[in-house]
Amino acid sequence: MCCAENAKYGAYTPVMHPVQATHALNKIPVLVGIAVVLVIAVLAMPVKQRCGAPGYSCATAWDARGYVHYYYEVEPLGVYLSEIIAGSNIRLYYTSGEELVNVG
Repeated sequence: MCCAENAKYGAYTPVMHPVQATHALNKIPVLVGIAVVLVIAVLAMPVKQRCGAPGYSCATAWDARGYVHYYYEVEPLGVYLSEIIAGSNIRLYYTSGEELVNVG
């Protein structure tokens, strides 16, 4: 009876859906996209850099109240790393200002 039913309805053949085979391939662009967004986010993190660039000197003399004034820039981490490599100031920053340090 078993063999007669198989002949009547056909033998069972497993069906593999194309979605199952490409499921892993669909994750790759998503993971690459997330990695790119994370790298951009890290390179855009703000870093406070005194004197505008690494290695620069910009301190003023003491003022009447005993403070030394320093120029600073808050710039993206990517710009800071580029300044280290280039050895010069890149004028791209979020904000800048003057920092007062009490020396006396």
